[in-house]
Amino acid sequence: MRIRGSRVAVVGGSIAGCATAVALARAGCEVTVFERSPGGLRDRGAGITLPAPLHGELLDAGYLDPGMPVLRRPELIWLTRAERSAEGRVVGRQPYPAIMASWALVWRGLRERVPDRDYHAGATVTDVREGDDGVELRVDGRPAGTFAVVVGADGYRSTVRPAVAPEAAVEYGGYGLWRGDYPADRGAGDARSPLLDDFVAVGFRGGHAVFYRIPDAGSGGFRQNWALYGGVPFELSPDGAAPVPRGQVTEAAADCLDELVTRELPPVWADVVRRTERRELSVNPMYDTTVSRYARGRLLLAGDAGAIARPHTGAGAVKAIQDACALELACREHGTWTEALAAFDTARRGAGNALTQLGKHLGRMRVEESPDWSALTPADFESWLHANTHGWQSAYDPS
Repeated sequence: MRIRGSRVAVVGGSIAGCATAVALARAGCEVTVFERSPGGLRDRGAGITLPAPLHGELLDAGYLDPGMPVLRRPELIWLTRAERSAEGRVVGRQPYPAIMASWALVWRGLRERVPDRDYHAGATVTDVREGDDGVELRVDGRPAGTFAVVVGADGYRSTVRPAVAPEAAVEYGGYGLWRGDYPADRGAGDARSPLLDDFVAVGFRGGHAVFYRIPDAGSGGFRQNWALYGGVPFELSPDGAAPVPRGQVTEAAADCLDELVTRELPPVWADVVRRTERRELSVNPMYDTTVSRYARGRLLLAGDAGAIARPHTGAGAVKAIQDACALELACREHGTWTEALAAFDTARRGAGNALTQLGKHLGRMRVEESPDWSALTPADFESWLHANTHGWQSAYDPS
C-alpha cells in the first residue's frame, strides 16, 4: 500500500477527474483516467464562478492556467422587476469577490496536464470490485486491470459512491436550473444596458436569475451567460429529477421558459434569455447528497461523486479542485495509502457535507421561501442578506 509507484484509476474525466489525476501524478502514481463520454467535454459547460480569495491559491498550486482569461467582479447587484424601468430596480448590492470563468477553459487547462496515453474517452466503468490485492475494474463489461486505489470522480451518478458510502442518496430539491450562454455580441445593434457588464441577480417570487459574462473558449471574445433557478414544468420532467442536456430542450419547454421570463424578469433581462437559441439551453434539477465518508478501503470520492451541493454555492468546480489539492497534500504527508486516505477523508468529508447544507439553506432563502421582492426596501434587503449569510462560511466571503 505504498503510494509512490502505485497504479491508480480515476473514474471520470471532467474537472474533478483531471484535477485528481494531476494530483496523483505529482504524488508519484501511475494514473489511468476512464471517461464515459466519447467526446465533447472540450466544449461542455457554460460559465462558472471561482472565489477571488482562492483563485490565486489555485494558480500558485498549478491547478489553474495563469494564461486562462477570466473576468473579475467585486459584487453581486440584486434587482427586481419594476414599472417604467426596463432594467429593473436595484434592491441592494452584495459584496461577492468572484472570478468569472469558462468551464471549458478550466477543463482544458487540467486536461492538458494529463498525458493522452493515460486518458481513455468513451470508456464506461461498469463494475468496481475491491479485493485483497487491489481493486478490479471492468470497463464496458470487460476486465480493465487491477489498481492499488480507485478514485470515483464520476459525478452525481457515480458508480463508485455506493461502494464507499452506500447509505448516500441523491435527493431532488424540488426545482431546477435553466441555463444558457451565447456570443455576447449577439443582438449588438439593440439598445444596451451598462449593467450587462456587471454580475447581476434578478429576484422574483419562487426563484431568481443570475447574469454574467465569461471568456469565450473558442473565439477569444466573450459569451453572455445566465442561469435561472425556478420551477420545472411537469411535462418537461415528470419525475422531477432528469437533467435535460444542452441541445435537447423541447420547443414546448422553451415556450414555458419564455412565459416565465416574460412574467417575472425586467425587459432587459428577459431579452437576454430570449436571445438564447434552443440548442444552447439546458435544464438541471437541484440535487442534494451528503456522504458518511470520502474514503473506504482502497476507494475514495472526489467532486460530485462525493457530497453534492446546489449551484447557489458557486462551489462545484472549486470543490472538485480542492478535493484534488487535499489528496495531493495527504499523499505527500503520508507514506501509505491507509494513512493518506484517512487524512483525505478527515479533510474533505466535513467540507463537502457543509457545502451541501449551505446549498439547501440558500435554496430555501432564494427559491422555496423567497421574499416579496417588489416590496423589499434597502433595509429589508440587508436583513434578508444577513439571514442568507450569517453563520454560514463561504469561500466568496470578502477577505
